[in-house]
Amino acid sequence: MGSFKLFIATSIDGYIAREDGSIDWLDSINHPEGVDYGYAEFMSSIDIVMMGRKTYEDVVGFDVDWPYGDYKTYVVSTKSDVTISTPKTNLIHNIESQTLQDVLKSSTKGVWVVGGGELIASFLNEGLIDSMLISIIPIVLGSGRPLFNNGLETKFSLVSSESFENGVVNLIYMKE
Repeated sequence: MGSFKLFIATSIDGYIAREDGSIDWLDSINHPEGVDYGYAEFMSSIDIVMMGRKTYEDVVGFDVDWPYGDYKTYVVSTKSDVTISTPKTNLIHNIESQTLQDVLKSSTKGVWVVGGGELIASFLNEGLIDSMLISIIPIVLGSGRPLFNNGLETKFSLVSSESFENGVVNLIYMKE
C-alpha cells in the first residue's frame, strides 16, 4: 500500500499562486537545462494522482496534452457539475476517510496530492500526508493563495534539502 505525498512549489513567502490563481511567476526564474527539481524521480514514486477541482480545471486549460495519462487520477470537488474530460480520471465529491483509504489501498507506490491550500489542509487535517517535497522558488509575491490554508498543527522532520544554482531549494519532509 502506498502513502499520500505532496510535491509542490511555493514562493519564499509561502504562496502557491497569485490571488487570481495565476502561477506565471514559476516561469520567471531561470531553469537550467536538464534540471527537473526531482520531478521525474517523484513521479516514479507514485501511481495515483489526486487533485482539487480548480487545479484539474487549470491543468486541462493549459495548452498541453493531459500530463497524467499514465496515472489513475481522482478529482476532488463538492460540485456535482464538474466535467471530466481526461482518461483514467474519476470524481470524488468529498474527502471521507473510507474513500481515501480505498484509494490508498489501490496504490502500490504512492498518491500525489496536488492542488491548492484547501485540499492540502484537508489531507493534513486528516493526518494523511506522509511526505512533502516543497520547492522554494526565490521570489516574494507579497500576497496570493497560501500553501497551507487553515491546516492543523502537524509535525514533520526534515529528511533532506537540495539547492540549485538558480536559487530554488527543495526541502523533503516526513511526518513524525
